[in-house]
Amino acid sequence: MSIRFLKEYSPKSHERKEILRKIMNFVAGCKVEGDYLEFGVYKGSNFVEAVKMAEGKRLGSMKFFAFDSFEGLPTPQGIDKKFNQFYGGQVSNSLDSFRKILSNSRIDLSRVEVVPGWFKDTLNAETKIKLALKSTAVVWVDCDLYESTVPVLEFIADLVNDGTILVFDDWFFYKGRPDMGERKAFTEWLKNNPQFSVTEFHKYYWHGNSFILHKN
Repeated sequence: MSIRFLKEYSPKSHERKEILRKIMNFVAGCKVEGDYLEFGVYKGSNFVEAVKMAEGKRLGSMKFFAFDSFEGLPTPQGIDKKFNQFYGGQVSNSLDSFRKILSNSRIDLSRVEVVPGWFKDTLNAETKIKLALKSTAVVWVDCDLYESTVPVLEFIADLVNDGTILVFDDWFFYKGRPDMGERKAFTEWLKNNPQFSVTEFHKYYWHGNSFILHKN
């Protein structure tokens, strides 16, 4: 095995690529309408892979929206402070750096929108109107924190289709506790939105899980 291959390959990146392949196969096969929304894009490797996967499945009408503060995580508050796993400014990557990564990725940038800013400031009705967001086929949530995941789920509630795939990249963080992080936010969201039910789709690596949303 070459040194170059060892540098480029990692189980984490491989499994993320495989779950994206399964997701885009599902969306194409079941004809789920809507766009791809990713919340917490960091350096963009997952986002770029999603665009490429969609192009390979001929999902020509799908657009891609990248949401991130581009200042790293917010300072943990409330329940997120119980575990000192995260801190303010962690996993930061500048907007300029992200845009350069996109430019060098050889993807169709006309299908991409980047939304910089803290979720509490950007995830609102005005943003939906500005971006002409109508529906979503895939939502990738990589927020780490409970407080960051709550506004994401509230934002997508009226964009969900029957068959929308919802991915939580940090599902088993906080030692897998259901009363913490993304898991807690999702449980509360489902309770507050009885119009939705879920089917588990696929787990990946040690921390991620995905679900199919159904409109009851």
